[in-house]
Amino acid sequence: MEDVLRIDRILDFCDVPQLFVARDAFDTLYLCLLYDDETVYRYTGIRISTHRLESFLVGEVDLRLLYLQPESEHEYYDVVFQSGEYQKTLLKESALSEDKLPAEGYVLSGEKRENVVINLPMKDRSLLAELVRKFGWACM
Repeated sequence: MEDVLRIDRILDFCDVPQLFVARDAFDTLYLCLLYDDETVYRYTGIRISTHRLESFLVGEVDLRLLYLQPESEHEYYDVVFQSGEYQKTLLKESALSEDKLPAEGYVLSGEKRENVVINLPMKDRSLLAELVRKFGWACM
């Protein structure tokens, strides 16, 4: 079954999204990690709960552990960016090969974040709110 995902939050970016959180049509969360960018961008995706995602976002959980022990046991997705969409397909594999797994020790840290103050006219605030949501920035 093929389904379209929309990016909810980019967690790591270098030329293209490397790691991001996405949602499907039912608002189910997926964590997607780039593993191939040769002909098309290919990601390994897992379903993730808001609780477990939050644990990762605050640096309590290693990214590799999330992929080795997904909440939906042995359920992995191949996410491909083509024709302007992220399309997910359930993988038939019950375990991931090493090339699709993140390196050990990848933990997000709140210390890496910068604080930026932006003064905007009222008419531009909805645009900023959308950027904040997509990139996972915090509003003060």
